Amino acid sequence: MEETRAAIAVSPRMTRILDRAAAIGNDHTGRPFIGTENVLRALADDEDGIAGQVLRELGVLERVKSRLDEIMRSEGYRTPSRG
Repeated sequence: MEETRAAIAVSPRMTRILDRAAAIGNDHTGRPFIGTENVLRALADDEDGIAGQVLRELGVLERVKSRLDEIMRSEGYRTPSRG
């Protein structure tokens, strides 16, 4: 029996987030890789979005951005393309 999947509607904002996440992934892996860390970093960059607002209200927006950047630059950062 073949599984049928419903089409997922993606908002223009989410399309921009995914494009940004792919660019971030590309910066760190050399290809347009999208991992959860890349999506979180892209959401943090979108400060007008709900995720960015929550991080700002909690007082952790800049710390989250900085820590994600630090992790993705580290020697130990692993993705399918980095082994």
